[in-house]
Amino acid sequence: MTPALLLACSNPLRGDDGLGGWLAMKVEGQFARSHLEVMASRQFTPEMAEPISTADTVIFLDCSATAEPGQISLQAVEATSKPARLMTHHMSQAALLWMSQELYGRIPRHAYLITVGGESFRRGETLSDTVRAAAPAVLKMVGELVRAANGQRWNLPGSELDLEEVTELASV
Repeated sequence: MTPALLLACSNPLRGDDGLGGWLAMKVEGQFARSHLEVMASRQFTPEMAEPISTADTVIFLDCSATAEPGQISLQAVEATSKPARLMTHHMSQAALLWMSQELYGRIPRHAYLITVGGESFRRGETLSDTVRAAAPAVLKMVGELVRAANGQRWNLPGSELDLEEVTELASV
């Protein structure tokens, strides 16, 4: 079983939408493969259900076209009931959890979605200054989630990772 799985949605040729892949590369270098598996793709696809089923914690990472530029959001994700549209090229995080349960009989104990509001999705390989400024807080947030998935305490001795506490990291 994989303690943590990071699934990054990213299009590196569309400005800020490339954030997921960039962050995935940074995070991958920080942890041993036995502690974190990293996958980056242009969209969340049904093929991801199998690796999701083997993870204790899954972290979905994406850039948001609807959030304020640079705004970081962390939310828990739960499996949905049977999705209305199944077997499309793009799936929601909740639908992927459902598929993992249906096909492999298992979902992660913890699932999170981290999004960062994008400023520019124009063609190009450059992140906006606003999104680039949010990246350190996202890296810290992902790091804390991965350490918690690997049974390590975080911040203060004796404190367990808590969604509210991790959400506070977004304001850093």
